[in-house]
This record gives sequence, C-alpha cells and structure tokens, in this order.
Amino acid sequence: MADKKKLHLDELLAAFFLGIMAVLTFINVLNRYIFKSSFAFTEEITVSLFVWITLLGIAIAFRRGSNLKMTNLYDSLKPGMKKAVLLVSGIIGLIIFGFLIYNSVREIYKNVTFYHTTSEALGIPTWIYSMGTPVFSLFVIKELVASTFKSIKEVNSETSTTREEQQ
Repeated sequence: MADKKKLHLDELLAAFFLGIMAVLTFINVLNRYIFKSSFAFTEEITVSLFVWITLLGIAIAFRRGSNLKMTNLYDSLKPGMKKAVLLVSGIIGLIIFGFLIYNSVREIYKNVTFYHTTSEALGIPTWIYSMGTPVFSLFVIKELVASTFKSIKEVNSETSTTREEQQ
C-alpha cells in the first residue's frame, strides 16, 4: 500500500502564495507589453508574499531535514557531542526566531498605534504585510523544535544500534 503524503498547512500556504505571485507577475508583464505601463500594486504584494514564502520555506526545510548542515564536521563527532551540537544549534535557532518575532511584533504595534503608515500603491496599513513575519516564524519554531528532537532521537538510535552490533 502506498504511503499517502500528509498535507501540511505551511506547504499549502506557500503554494497558494506562490500561485498568487505568479498570476500577479504574469498580469503585470502582459500589461507592460500591451499597454506599456505597469501595475505598481503587483510589486507591493509580490515582495510581501516573497518574504512570507521564505519563512514558510525555512519551516518546510526543517521538517524535511533539508536545511543547511555542516555534515563533514558533524559526522566526525562522537554521539554525545552530536547531541550537544544539535541541542545548542536548536537553542540558537530558537533565539534567532524568537528575536525576529519579538521585534516584528514591536514594529507591528508601533505601526498600529503610533505611525499609522500605509503602503504606497494600495494604501493598505503596512502592519498587515508585517503580520506574516511573526506568524510564519512560529511555523519555523515548531519545525525547528521537532527537527531538533528528531535528530537527537536518531543519534540515540544510532548509538544503541552500534552497541548491539558490538555485543
């Protein structure tokens, strides 16, 4: 029986946002060729969606285990050191994305309460575009924690397998 691929919200959102970006960009290209002018709002939306997709892509990479790693160095370490490195890198990742969430929420708060800035082309409050950063960073944190624990479990299972083979 074939395994059914589980649908993940981050993958669905990234595909949806990418579809919107493709349609808006295509419409803008057609408009430039046909009417010799462009829609300014397409760039505004596309840039914001690009940032959102980047964060979702980071979350997807952590879940799939395809994030960047220094495997040559990591593979040469003993199991105890591997677990320590995984734990430290997970904590560093949490600090980075926690910092990103904290600062983006502060910026959103300032835009909502004090600055009241709006976007150039559509006049949308800029905090709406900024909301994706803390929200999608939560996706990253979830997958970062899961990936860290999964990697530590893999090291533990490798260690127990090696012990069984030695006996």
